[in-house]
Amino acid sequence: MDSGTVPRTVPVDRMASGDHACLGFADEDARWEVRAAFTAIGLARGERVLLFSGRGTPPAEAVGRLTALGVRAAEAVRRGALVITPLVPGYDSAAAWSALTDTAHRLGYRGLRAAGDMSWALRPGLDRDRLVGHEAAMTQVLAGLGLTAVCEYDQRRFHATLLARVRAAHPVWLRAPSGALHVERHGGTLVLSGDADLATRTDFEVGLRHAFGSPAGPPRVVDLTGLGFIDAHCAAVLIRHAASLGPAGRVTVRCPRLHARTLRLCGAAEVPRLVLLVPGEGD
Repeated sequence: MDSGTVPRTVPVDRMASGDHACLGFADEDARWEVRAAFTAIGLARGERVLLFSGRGTPPAEAVGRLTALGVRAAEAVRRGALVITPLVPGYDSAAAWSALTDTAHRLGYRGLRAAGDMSWALRPGLDRDRLVGHEAAMTQVLAGLGLTAVCEYDQRRFHATLLARVRAAHPVWLRAPSGALHVERHGGTLVLSGDADLATRTDFEVGLRHAFGSPAGPPRVVDLTGLGFIDAHCAAVLIRHAASLGPAGRVTVRCPRLHARTLRLCGAAEVPRLVLLVPGEGD
């Protein structure tokens, strides 16, 4: 039921019409930066924007958040170009999305885009297979309608195993901007959070060099579960450090499935001293 493809990672301003993206976030400010950019782009393109803000965020608060980030949200709401509601009331079928898209076109908009908080999926008794299957099935529906959508998953609330599955069910991975990389050591565990990409490569390289060259010895575990993104360069740096361990050395990398794929593509399987521990694999 899960997709076998690796989602492509794009910034919000590079999303194409009809893209179905998964946004993983661990910070509200970062999520609202993405929401503001997503909304502003849609309004500039003459599209109608639907924002399902979640139960904890009433429309007035959402308007204030967007306004503070430079979006003329109040005006857009008044003319109907921006529709904000806390809930996702049954807009989960192809027929419903088709009707919403038709309405947008009938009102003179060039298209429709929607972003929605997925915390409703945390309700007790949720069928996880059904959720993942629904996410995968919606990709073709949205592409056919030209409806651009973002499904927002709070990484602090969703289990890593389910997050890995819903990421794989989307063709696009839209990461929230963090602008920083945090490296902390707790005993034998090295914990990384934020993003490991072009902007943070130097911090990543320095952090790993210090950790693996520490007088206390190299880390036994590298925890990447709090890392929003890791690019191929940083993955290769981590693999080189693992390969440099002595004959008795071994490091376990705890990471989501998406990061494991990047590490494997960069040669992790060729390093016997590196063990990937991925939630959900082997279950």
